[in-house]
Formats: sequence, structure tokens, C-alpha cells
Amino acid sequence: MAARIELQNVLLAPKRPLRMLPFFFGILIVVLLFIQFARVDHESHDRRLSPGFVQTERMREYRETFATKRESSRIVPLNEDSIEFAKLDISAVGKKMLPRNNMEVCKPIHGKVMVFTAMDQASVKVRYGLAQRSLQCYLASTNYTFVQVNLDNDERVNKHCKHKSTYFKKHCAAAVYLKDTDWMLVLDADTAVVNPNHCLEEYIDDRVDMVFYERFFNWEIACGNYFIKNTAQSRRFLMEYANMENEPYNPGVWLGFDNGPLQLLIMKYVMPFAKHMIEVCNNMWHSSKSYDEYTAYLLCVKMALGEQRLWPGKLRIYKRAHSWVRDGWLTSNHWTDNDFMLHGWKIEDLKNATNFNNPFTQDFTVSECGRGYSGWNYKPGMKKTAEEIKKLLFDFEKNQQVNHPKQGRTPYFLTGPDIGDCYPFCEDF
Repeated sequence: MAARIELQNVLLAPKRPLRMLPFFFGILIVVLLFIQFARVDHESHDRRLSPGFVQTERMREYRETFATKRESSRIVPLNEDSIEFAKLDISAVGKKMLPRNNMEVCKPIHGKVMVFTAMDQASVKVRYGLAQRSLQCYLASTNYTFVQVNLDNDERVNKHCKHKSTYFKKHCAAAVYLKDTDWMLVLDADTAVVNPNHCLEEYIDDRVDMVFYERFFNWEIACGNYFIKNTAQSRRFLMEYANMENEPYNPGVWLGFDNGPLQLLIMKYVMPFAKHMIEVCNNMWHSSKSYDEYTAYLLCVKMALGEQRLWPGKLRIYKRAHSWVRDGWLTSNHWTDNDFMLHGWKIEDLKNATNFNNPFTQDFTVSECGRGYSGWNYKPGMKKTAEEIKKLLFDFEKNQQVNHPKQGRTPYFLTGPDIGDCYPFCEDF
């Protein structure tokens, strides 16, 4: 009997520790998992500090951001709340018209638009006839208002504008007539329409009051052709611009006619607190004795404004060759579908034109214009593809890298004091 009890105890003894095995195994698994996670986290930390990982992460974030923007750019129905929210965001994309297709009707999405040109008596019929007839042929296919002002005998202009120079008086005249419209396109008299298959609304930006563009050959903000909205702010801007005729200029200074003042006025308008930078550029302008030195002033303004081209509520500056007009001589008056107007046509008629690569086979008869391309008699071979125009502009830029004035390629801070003339108050606004 005792032997049987002893045998039973021996058989039952191992079962007690076996009951504890699951518990010990559980603890062992937890410990192993903790060690593994700690090692992975350490490796992940080291990897995140490596440049390769940072670059990869940034690319992933960029792709996610781009995908989000692409998704958000899809047209979706807007409720009243979202519309009101969009109105509050002044930098949001404004109303935009697609390019005109096959001379279709230009829709007045920005209200009444006036086309405005101004000349003195000596120039009315002797210098710009071809350009003006091309403009009138274009306008015959639209509903825009056209105002051509004679600066010498217009009663409204002479009542408000006492300026001596035609260049400055033109901007005062624009301010006078701006009250008659919602938007105005001010044009130089030598600006011609080469491709009428465009609407003015394509280039109006309702996020701003004024729209300018850069000239291709020297980065100057063009003063002769611009869009301007009928606001009190815009009219004050134009009058201040016109009155810059009366500023004291040193004898022999290369003013650039009304081009030079516009650069400085825009600087003051969009960055009024950058007083030191404005003074630096202004001094460079007033010390310019030649065109080459004037280009240094243009570079100073360009560097001050930087790559920003849109100042909501104020103005926009189109990049070179991307606005409604460019200088025609850049491509010998060859044009493409992207082109609308060409600047620099100081020609009365084609019969007496010399050294002029004419895009047309004959002059304009305005009475024939109005329906489609009626009145537009194009010379074969003058219209080019976008790639061909791109090549011509590229070649011009390559040439400019060598032949552009040295003064216009040297930063202002390498030609004169940047700190020495204002220290220790250079940061004061």
C-alpha cells in the first residue's frame, strides 16, 4: 500500500511545474518582442537621420501634397458657405477665361472693358496708322469700347492734365477716362494686333487692380501697355505716375522717359517699407548717364521685387513673353497662336514701309473686318509653331548673356555700398 502511494506521488510530481510553463513562455515572448521593437526603433531613428531617408520622406510628402492639390483642383459643386469662404481668400484664383476659339464672342466676365490709346497731334495720322488699323480691325469683332484721345485738343484731358510731356500726360488722360469703364487696356500707339483670336479677358486678373508685364530684352516693367481697373486706388496711382514728370532730375540723367519712373513707383507701391532698398535703386537711377548704366537700375529693381509677380489687391506683373504683347522685332514679326499683339510698329502704311518684315500681304480695310478672319490677309510663312518661336526667344537669350550691358549683369551690392551708407540703421523701416 505504501509502495503504491509512493509511486503515485512520483507520477504526479512533474505535473506541477508543467502547469507553470504557459506563464513562463508568455513572459519570454514579451521580453523577446520588447528587444526586437527596441532594435527596430533604433535602426529607424538612425535611418531617419540619414540624408537619403530625409529626401525620400520629402518626396513622399511632396507626392501626397501634389495629389491633394490635384484632387482639390477638380471642379466640384460649391455651396453658399464655400463660395463666401472663397471670396474672403483674395489670393484665390480669380475668374479666368479660356483662350478664344475660332473668333468666338468675348464674354464680358469682368464687366465693361475699354481700349484706350493716346497720341499728340503730330502722331495721329503719320506714324502709327498700320498698328491702329490692325487694332480697329480686331475691335470690329468684339464689343469693347474704343477711345482714341488726341492729347493736344481733348477737352477732358486738358482740363485735368497740365503735363508738358506726352509720355506722362498719357497716364493722366487714362486716369480721366478710367471712370467711364470697369477695366481699361492702355496701349501704346505702335502696338498692333497680329492674332485676333484672343480676348482681353484672358489677361485680366481680378485679384488685382493693375496688370503689367516685363519687356523681353531688358526685364523692364513696360509702361506703355497695361490693364487697369476702375478704382480710387488705381486712379491715384496713375495721377502719381503722371506727376512724376515734375520731380527734380539731375541734368544728363538717363530717365528712360516714363519707363524709369514706373519701376520706382511700383517698388514703393508693393514694398513701401523697404525704404533702404528703394533709396539704393533710386540713387542708381538718378546717377545713370547712359542706357548701359540704366540697366543696372533695372537689375536693382528686379532683385528687389524678386520672383514675386502677384501682390493681391494691388498688381500683377506677367513674365516675359507670357502676356498679351511683346516686342515684334524679337522674332522679326513672326508669330504663333500664343501671340496676340506685337509692339514697335512705327509705320503709317505698308506701301512706304522699309526694313519691316510684314506679316500681312496687304494693309487693313477696316470696313471688311468684323466676321471671323475677314480683313486679315496673312503672308504665308510668317506664322510659326510655338516650338519655332521658343527657339527664336532662346537664341535671343543666349545672345543677351554675352551682349547685355555689363552694368545690367552686376548686382547692386557689388557696385556700391550696401551697408556702409546706412549702418547701423539698415534694418529700420
